[in-house]
Amino acid sequence: MESARRYNVERSCLRCHQRKVRCDKSSPCGACIRANVLCQYPGPNRVKRRPPKVHNSDVIARLESLERSIAALVGTRSLPHLQHEVTDGRAVSAPDAGSPSSKEPSPTGTTAAAESSHDGLLVEDGRYINEQLLSRVLEDEKELQSAIGTPKSDTSSSRRPLTLRAEGLLVSRSVEEGHLYALHPCQWQSTQLWQTFLNRIDPIIKILHVPSTQPRVFAAINQPAAAPPDLHALLFAIFFAATTSVLAEDPAHEQRQSEVKRYQQGLELALYQSNFLDAPTLTSLQAMSIYQMCLRYYNSGRSGWTMRGLVIRAAQSIGLHRDGRHFKLTPLECELRRRLWWHICTADSRAVEDHGVGVNSGEEVYDTAFPANIDDQDLSATAMVPPDSKDCWTEMTASLITTVVNEKRLELHRTLTTKVTGKDPAEIVREAKEHVYNTYTKHGDPNIPIQRHGMLLGEVLVLKMEMYLNQKALQTNSTSIPVAERRELQTKTLDISCQALERTNEMFTDALLRGYRWLSSTFMPYFLLTYILWHLCVYPLGVHVERAWRAVNLVFDLTEKDPLWPNPGPKWAIITRLRDKALYIRQMQVAVEQAAGSVDETQPTGTSQVEAPMVESFFDFVNWDIGVLGFPDWTGLMQSVDITGFEHSMDTQI
Repeated sequence: MESARRYNVERSCLRCHQRKVRCDKSSPCGACIRANVLCQYPGPNRVKRRPPKVHNSDVIARLESLERSIAALVGTRSLPHLQHEVTDGRAVSAPDAGSPSSKEPSPTGTTAAAESSHDGLLVEDGRYINEQLLSRVLEDEKELQSAIGTPKSDTSSSRRPLTLRAEGLLVSRSVEEGHLYALHPCQWQSTQLWQTFLNRIDPIIKILHVPSTQPRVFAAINQPAAAPPDLHALLFAIFFAATTSVLAEDPAHEQRQSEVKRYQQGLELALYQSNFLDAPTLTSLQAMSIYQMCLRYYNSGRSGWTMRGLVIRAAQSIGLHRDGRHFKLTPLECELRRRLWWHICTADSRAVEDHGVGVNSGEEVYDTAFPANIDDQDLSATAMVPPDSKDCWTEMTASLITTVVNEKRLELHRTLTTKVTGKDPAEIVREAKEHVYNTYTKHGDPNIPIQRHGMLLGEVLVLKMEMYLNQKALQTNSTSIPVAERRELQTKTLDISCQALERTNEMFTDALLRGYRWLSSTFMPYFLLTYILWHLCVYPLGVHVERAWRAVNLVFDLTEKDPLWPNPGPKWAIITRLRDKALYIRQMQVAVEQAAGSVDETQPTGTSQVEAPMVESFFDFVNWDIGVLGFPDWTGLMQSVDITGFEHSMDTQI
């Protein structure tokens, strides 16, 4: 029988090749026959086909198809038609001859360049920034790319809060460093820290039900060996939070610094032992949420942003995004899950502004109801019927103000950006304002610290919604609004901005609210400062300007001169640069007007006067879109602005 045809007869069979022995290259070969094994040869060496040559027309067609797909996915109007030229084998987009220039406003008031998405920026330390204003500023202000990743040194203040790192949650450095129980404070100190938590932390981070939690806390303090690891994590979070609120009064206190580090270590070890990443519980998520809010005082870095994503996924893994009534849970369990879920959502919204990283604007699927406006004593562990919300100020009111306004702000953003038919945007703002006042703030007593805090916070959040609405009106109607009306709207928006910043400063400086300043001081009003400083760059003189400078200077005095103030975070370098620019423009404008005034005095009647140069309206070409989630986020402020060009126009006009 004729031997089977084989390929590569010049090569040995696979077995001989592997054994490194001579092969007679028969089929089968002699060595395989003697060993009574299957003889196999390598397959044919086929010549690889070259990929078909790609023509320029194919590239252009694919790009156009991709543009149409992106426009369909985002659900917005079609991208501007682009003609593609090919240079050295690369497709280059150019404006269509019949389309407006990239610097000309579109019918909605935005520019063609503003319609395209921005890919973000990688700065020198590897940080990714896709927040529109911040990334554009860093592209043009190269020296700030290193500044944003480097904490500002402050040799004049040795009492600044210490810095704590957070990666121990993922790689616990304390697993081999001691026993969990040895990290607990003594029983007397533990009870005192619990009382401090009730007075300073629980009113503003209202996620626990004190009547049902307190027996568990005291039982764990008295018999730590009988407590599960997730309850130990909650204990350490309580100790960490209480010590933080006290340490904020004296950041240089060495004993408390040592204690807060020990409680952080205990929390990390307890979460490790509770298997938090694979088996999160309601209790361990409560511990993480309290810890994250307090960690802001020590660490304003990206770890906070990263951990927010971890906590959201852990919460979804136990179904917090679905209301407890679907699972026939008790009223107490439903209420605790609602409180925790909405706290996590609200905290995540703020993280966008803190770190300059936006997320997809698509809505998450959740149906968790708002927590009830009740006091803890209105709900017992044995209750079978949920209590109704009360028409008065309760222990949950301050938290509900933040939650409700944040949801209204998201509704406003969807209405303004997706062009969906429905409520008028002004009606949404009006509803939010009336709801917050009629349901919550009108029942508050400004003489009670936590109620005063909640009333000021509600006013600030609603004012920011009004700012957003006015900005979108300036953006979309910039070409249709008469100059006088547009200037009036700009002045009104600055007035609202000043009101919001003044109320924020009141929260910082009010002696009655000093017990909550350890947390409120960590929420830097980036959005308000950015808007006001940009306005001052464009209109260095005018209505509300002096008022705006007083509010801005107070923030800078607190942040840079108060030794009790925490690190403001990497964005502070941008805010500082904007203030320097606004100060320079203000000084030059004053000098020009003084020079013009002196010329007026010396000129004879009838001669032409020297006119002070007018600064071009920044609002005519800026896309004032504050973005997706970060309330108050400033994503999109620089969507169509070239900072270098703006600086050049300022220099040539002043």
